[in-house]
Amino acid sequence: MSEYAILAASFTAYLGCGAGALWLGRQRRAGDDRATRHGNSGEQRVARTLERAGYTMLTDLTVQQGRGTHQIDHVVCGQDRLFVLETKTWRGRIEGRAGDREWTLRRPRSREAIRAYNPLHQNQTHAQVIGGICHVPVTPLVVSAGFLQVPPELADRVMPLASLPAFLGPPGPPTGRIARAFEELARRKAAWGQAALSAQHRRWMAHGRRFDPVRALWVGSVVSLACALLTAQRLLSG
Repeated sequence: MSEYAILAASFTAYLGCGAGALWLGRQRRAGDDRATRHGNSGEQRVARTLERAGYTMLTDLTVQQGRGTHQIDHVVCGQDRLFVLETKTWRGRIEGRAGDREWTLRRPRSREAIRAYNPLHQNQTHAQVIGGICHVPVTPLVVSAGFLQVPPELADRVMPLASLPAFLGPPGPPTGRIARAFEELARRKAAWGQAALSAQHRRWMAHGRRFDPVRALWVGSVVSLACALLTAQRLLSG
């Protein structure tokens, strides 16, 4: 292959990889935005319900533990304990048991079954993290903010939003120990860098460590441009 052909191929690859990275990145951001809006709508409904009922709470608390992070939808201050809530906006029917690693979600009017990580395990980890920080009793609870059918054995583990205030009990002044624990979490929530930590966690949950085609395309674009520039330099010097 002549150097002119190499130059043309390298420059074409540069343009193609760059255009592909821009297009795929835009599609990914649009999908992430839709998922975020969907999740946020459920969390907002839970927050409004708790506010109307008179509970004190923290929303969207991200805690760093070692090299990992944990994003907690709501921490509610009870009289003698903290409640850690994980909100799900799933619609359809759940198939699974409390001890299963994954559940099957069957959506209405859809033949596709979705495998989802058991949120009971996820939220139990959140409760352990909060308990390790505050050293007070912590109760984890998964809240359904969508129209979700669950097996009878999960009925007391996955709480419909309408039943949440009754489960939490009447709000009232917490004990001094619980009040101090909640204040510590509030300080963490207000600390500098909390927003960046939350954004980092959401990116990690959305994409993880799997192969990133957008990054690969950007790398391909840079390598192709470097090849084109080196080839052009050789042509000019020759």
